[in-house]
Amino acid sequence: MGEIRSAKEIAAERLKDIGEITDDDRLRWKFVPAGEKIGQRFLFERADYEAELMSFDEKQLPFVIKGLTQTLLANIDLPRNETIEKRNSKIMGAVITIKEDKETTAEALGQLQRIFDHYAQIGEGQRNQAKIGLKTKFEQSLRQALRSQGKELPGQINVEQYPQFQEEWRRVQTQLDMQYVKSIDEIKKHLAQIE
Repeated sequence: MGEIRSAKEIAAERLKDIGEITDDDRLRWKFVPAGEKIGQRFLFERADYEAELMSFDEKQLPFVIKGLTQTLLANIDLPRNETIEKRNSKIMGAVITIKEDKETTAEALGQLQRIFDHYAQIGEGQRNQAKIGLKTKFEQSLRQALRSQGKELPGQINVEQYPQFQEEWRRVQTQLDMQYVKSIDEIKKHLAQIE
C-alpha cells in the first residue's frame, strides 16, 4: 500500500513543477484582470479607458493593456445590426489608440473593416439568395409530402412559420457566417500579438 500524502505535500510537489514565480507573473495575475475590467467599463458603462490607464506605472501598464486588449477584441463581432456596428467601431478606435505599432494595427483594422463591409454588402445578398432558395426547396418538399398524403394546398405557403424551416435557416446562416468569423478570428489573434 502506498504512502498517504497530505494536500499540502501534493500542492508543494505541484508547485515545484511550475517553477519559480517571477515578478512578471505577479504583475500579470494582478493587472491583466484590471485591464479586462477597464475594457468592460469602457464598453458597457462608457468609462474613459485612457484616463484609467494613466493611473498605472510603466511596469503595470503593459499587463493592463493586454487585459484591455483581450476584452476589446473578444467583443468584436459580425455587424449583424447597427448596435454591433457601432460597438465594433468604438472598439477599433480604442485598439488603435492603445497599440504602439500604429501602422501594423491600422493595417489589421483595415482588413477587419473590409470584412465587415463585405459582410454588410455582398454577404447580405448571399444571405437573401440562400433564404429564397431554402424557402423554395422547403415549399416544394412540403407540397410533395402533402401530395403523397392525398392533400393539396392552393397558393403560396408561408414556410417561415414552420419550426423546421427556422431551424434549417439558422443552420444555413451559421454556415454562411462561419467564413467571415474565421477571418475575423485570425485578424483578432494578429491584433492581440501587436505591441
